[in-house]
Amino acid sequence: MKMRVLLSCRRLFSRCLSFHPRTGVCGCLETLPKAHAASYSNQPGSKDVSLSFASYESTQAEDQRSPIIILHGLFGSKNNWKSLSKAMVNATKRKVFTLDARNHGESPHTDEMDYILMANDVDLFIKERGLDKVAIIGHSMGGRTAMTFALTRPSMVERLVVVDVSPVTMPSIVVHDNVLVNHINSMDTVLPQLSPDMSSPTARKEADRILANDIPEVAVRQFLLANLQRGERLYEWQFNLKALKQNLPNIIQMPDLKGLTYDGDTLFICGGDSPYVSKRDHDGIKEKFPNANIVYIKGAGHWVHADKPAEFLNLIKEFMGDGTS
Repeated sequence: MKMRVLLSCRRLFSRCLSFHPRTGVCGCLETLPKAHAASYSNQPGSKDVSLSFASYESTQAEDQRSPIIILHGLFGSKNNWKSLSKAMVNATKRKVFTLDARNHGESPHTDEMDYILMANDVDLFIKERGLDKVAIIGHSMGGRTAMTFALTRPSMVERLVVVDVSPVTMPSIVVHDNVLVNHINSMDTVLPQLSPDMSSPTARKEADRILANDIPEVAVRQFLLANLQRGERLYEWQFNLKALKQNLPNIIQMPDLKGLTYDGDTLFICGGDSPYVSKRDHDGIKEKFPNANIVYIKGAGHWVHADKPAEFLNLIKEFMGDGTS
């Protein structure tokens, strides 16, 4: 099936980053500012941002069911989902949108960042497209954005898929380790040591050498280095390191949405080898999402869709339908 890819890269502010370590997202709350309380509104406001996106659709006739919106995880981007998005169009016969979250990919940089604001951004995107209902898939940070959106705007969500993240808790590795902070601090040391006269391969090699002092995992460094780019005068990272570090507590914690539920069809797809969704979280998940089905894919880590793409796609096809009935 031929695919038509429509890209819209909205550069309203500075460019932002994409990176997705297979080791998971970690951070030390003790070294970070406290999270601020957030109130929510289901009406777009002045703090909302227009998100960069890619869309994928079939050139053949397809049914008019709700499109799928995919929300990536922390340090990810819409590009992480490019191959799977094309496969989803074939499997479900639905149009697929992949979005860059604020401070990620090619979406705007902002000082403020939390799940209420990110859900508002998704709301703005849907209204800008003139859509009625959508099916949402969210991984990790994107999963919590998706849950926040569904809980605050249930009438706009046809069905929900949450990938390897819980609305209840985060694993101890996220709460107590300082790996993410170390990654950010290490990246901060890279740019001053890169000459603008360096070729891109030379700059990338030097940056890798610097990062290796603090980040031994080659895969993690490669994900980071994929987002090293030459700016107008100097080399730069795409992502907004300062804002992400400042707002990390708001990303680790779900907003207080007591009393709200989403009663639509919901699927939690979890990694069998991942610590992110514990069996102890199931009651809390069911409290917020009473019609949730919780599935673990054996042999998959936090990046379930990357570790087991065929199994992941089969679950999505079964949950979304293939447009034949």
